[in-house]
Amino acid sequence: MSKFKTYHIEKVVLWSSLLLFLFSCSGNGDEKICQVGDEILYETELINRMELIDSDLSEQESKDKAIEEWIQEQQIALEIEHISPDVKKAHEIRVRHELMQLNLFELENNFITQHLDSVISEEEIQSYYTSHRENYKSESFIVRALYIKIPDTLATALKIDKSYLLKNDKDLTEVKKIANLYATNFYFEKERWIYFDDLVREISISANKKEELVKNRGNAIFKENGETHYVNVLDFRTKTISSPMEIERAGIKRHILKRRVNDLRNKAKETILEDVKEKYPISYY
Repeated sequence: MSKFKTYHIEKVVLWSSLLLFLFSCSGNGDEKICQVGDEILYETELINRMELIDSDLSEQESKDKAIEEWIQEQQIALEIEHISPDVKKAHEIRVRHELMQLNLFELENNFITQHLDSVISEEEIQSYYTSHRENYKSESFIVRALYIKIPDTLATALKIDKSYLLKNDKDLTEVKKIANLYATNFYFEKERWIYFDDLVREISISANKKEELVKNRGNAIFKENGETHYVNVLDFRTKTISSPMEIERAGIKRHILKRRVNDLRNKAKETILEDVKEKYPISYY
């Protein structure tokens, strides 16, 4: 992507204002607004400048601000001309160069808009997903664990905060009994492996907290929305899994379009420069 895309709008406004000064109109019947030195601000230029002002301002506020900015520009220009005319000339050349680059960037954007094919086939999506499959793999925790969810009021009355730690067989029997009678959700397949994210999908847990709980084979109590969640991790493993293509589809489309835009931008600059050479011939003296 061209580095010029990162330019801020503030720079665009500044350069536009400077160029309005450098190439200000000679009048052509415009009403004069004010004058600093030999430079005159005409109504047409004032209107153009007002269009660059923050739209939150009233018309009069925009007008006043535009006039004030123009006056300051002329006064600063006169002072730098007086102090260091060579610096002023160098700055004007830089401004013209920056303006050329901005204009070229806009011509590139126009070229891309005209030539970009935004239709992406299913075959392209599948091909991109297959060739970049490693990018869609991640390490996930699978665990042997117990989980139970009980309304807060019952959890307090049943006093299972200690028994869910499963320090003996009696605790497990007690927790199973409570789960069957009062739980709104539970998982007691302690010999089977399950993805930890699936086990705690009803709980808001940060990634760091998940990792700490699993790796420590720990236990925790979470209270959310009137429910108490008990989690007890008995063992864990890590497993590499691939994110399904359906989940990544939108992102893949963006990557493919971005690649097409980049290819077109590389082609656009060369094409535009060749076109303007033919369209606007050079006369040397």
